[in-house]
Amino acid sequence: MTDNDKEDLLTDYVSQLEENACIVVALSKEKQTNATAVVYVDSDGNDATVTVYDFKYHTWKSSDTFDNLAATLLGSPDYGTVIAYFNGVANESDLEAGTKIKIPVLSEDASNTNNKIYAEPGKQENYGIDIKIDDDGDFDISGGDIKTVDGRDNLTQAIALRLTTASNKRIRLSAYGIRTTIGDPVAVESYLSGSIEQTIQADPRISEVNELTFEGDGDKLKLEVVYTDINGDTGMYKGDI
Repeated sequence: MTDNDKEDLLTDYVSQLEENACIVVALSKEKQTNATAVVYVDSDGNDATVTVYDFKYHTWKSSDTFDNLAATLLGSPDYGTVIAYFNGVANESDLEAGTKIKIPVLSEDASNTNNKIYAEPGKQENYGIDIKIDDDGDFDISGGDIKTVDGRDNLTQAIALRLTTASNKRIRLSAYGIRTTIGDPVAVESYLSGSIEQTIQADPRISEVNELTFEGDGDKLKLEVVYTDINGDTGMYKGDI
């Protein structure tokens, strides 16, 4: 067994340990839920409580009222006081058109359960949700809010990040990324194929790498990968590393 083979085996082992650690963290974070009980006045004029799991932003319009928003977005005008409490606003006239307010989420749904960082595996949507990265490698921000990416697009972004990050460059994620050292020059092509395939399959959402082709272009490597994900769907990644 060569040194590269030993390093590959160790990388696979460490990657699996890191994946298990992520699951443990997800389970522990779910126990530390941010759900809060909010008091409001029901239709009979009595105090009642409702559990708020999350919130979404809404841009206030001059025609808006808390009761109308509650009826439209939460199913009952009674929740108007919940919106008011959640935003710390006592008088609607204090809000100007264009102001962003928070609309509470009153049930567990995809927006607050499908990210591995916060939800246990059984509640995750397979592809997950993550922060969207722009072409410059920075957080994609629009209107002051950080954009997110989900579905197949999130998996494509994750593959790109792994392939453009050198291994051992991330603190506490030593097995993340692609190995950049080249061993025996005679075996460069075989080495690159194995290293690229290993890097991609380190993502637990990848079931199999079906095809792998690459071509040198100066100091870049033009790469095309066809893979099968854990849903049985075929995807493709094309890019430079």
